[in-house]
Amino acid sequence: MYPSIFTRLFSFSKIPPQVADLCKNPYLYTQSGKEKNLELGQASCSKSAPQSLPINSIAQPKKLLHIASDSLRGGAESVFRNTIEQTQDRFEVFVASCDLLDSLPQGIKPTHFCQLDDWNTYPKIIGAIKYIFNLKNYCLLKAFLQYAKPDIIHIQNYLSRLSPSVLFVLRWYKRHNPYVRLIYTEHGFAPCANGGFYNYTTKNICTHCIGRSKFAVAWKNCDRRGIIHSILKALRLPFYQGIFLDSKKLFDRILFVSRFQLQKHLQDSYESAKLEVVYNPIEMKFYNKNVRLEDKQDLVVFFGRLSPEKNVPLLIRAFANLVKNPSFASYKLLIIGEGDDTVVCKNLALELFGTSLDTEPCSFVGRQSPQDIAQILKNAKLCVMPTKCMETFGLTIVESTIAGCIALVRDIGALNETAKDFGAFVFEDCLDGIESLSSAMERILGNYEFFFNEFSKRRHVVLQKLQNNQYLKDLQRVYWTQ
Repeated sequence: MYPSIFTRLFSFSKIPPQVADLCKNPYLYTQSGKEKNLELGQASCSKSAPQSLPINSIAQPKKLLHIASDSLRGGAESVFRNTIEQTQDRFEVFVASCDLLDSLPQGIKPTHFCQLDDWNTYPKIIGAIKYIFNLKNYCLLKAFLQYAKPDIIHIQNYLSRLSPSVLFVLRWYKRHNPYVRLIYTEHGFAPCANGGFYNYTTKNICTHCIGRSKFAVAWKNCDRRGIIHSILKALRLPFYQGIFLDSKKLFDRILFVSRFQLQKHLQDSYESAKLEVVYNPIEMKFYNKNVRLEDKQDLVVFFGRLSPEKNVPLLIRAFANLVKNPSFASYKLLIIGEGDDTVVCKNLALELFGTSLDTEPCSFVGRQSPQDIAQILKNAKLCVMPTKCMETFGLTIVESTIAGCIALVRDIGALNETAKDFGAFVFEDCLDGIESLSSAMERILGNYEFFFNEFSKRRHVVLQKLQNNQYLKDLQRVYWTQ
């Protein structure tokens, strides 16, 4: 529909000749070093509209296509991976992502996988163009849809590494196959072009764009990487929230991971009939079967990404206040993870404690496996989440609970909601966050036997709930219900 726009983007990106061949035979692409060449009825990038694909009814869907940036890097990626695993037994599953086939869950056939193009692997100029609109992904996915002919398409986290070009393919497919179900899981806050209601320049929560133009992301310089990326996010907007395509109207269902997140989208004029809360799937690799009070050591833990919005310096300062009290002088703080704030956090710890970071009372370790973190949490008395941004869910809460460690989280965004549902405790979100967090830690650690017994009751209820496989039940209902 917009051939001139696509042609310009294609020519600007300096795509090599091999990719140009995709427009003649778009299912020619390399996967794990092996060439695939499956016959197609016609070229995917031709200007003439293809004939409708043979999907007659969605009453009994069989073919399910999962699309996302990748399955490895973070929380949303973990949900994507888990979604693939849980649906494999019920559907014929196809996958399109930037993953390598070997890194996907077992059971995905080479013929059922399309490796998409990652803008982040290109030089800056070409990568920037692909960030806005990746024509190669348009061709690859269009060809794959012609081959796979899915009945249901479930897409997540496409902005991370794919670009909005994949949405144009879904719109094309929906027009020619009206019975197909298009499902989208929103892991962030779409009313904010930055995705998280957080301005990295001011280092504060910002909800300016709710119900307004999203182009403020550029002149407010919201992106953590600076003004260039903020401008690129603004330039990308017309391709998924603007004149070329509006994702609000594209999908049959939009799934959210919390009620708080859904409400923020209603404030931005999303159609309520399309919206639904489906809580994240929970991986049990953090699960510790037997967690006893006797296992607990005088240890407080943070695990996750060390970035400005996670607010780890608040925890370090609050912990420094805590150990000034002789009753808590034996306690240690362990910070697990890496990120942009690693150096800031280490320097602050050196300033406050004046000791080597390899020794007590505060120490840092890099990324750890889920199994290693689970063992640490089994012995820790408290896991703290001091974030200052509006989280959409709070997966750390759930992981801490099933590992057997009390989670203490800030009363902000969806964290209060997740805390109530998954057995955690909250501390007040106030101006003096240091004092609020320090007091909350002192209250729990000072009466630990009482709080541990209360937590154990809550944990028992949570574990029973998780055994019901509610995520798969909710997904099947969404997939099948018109």
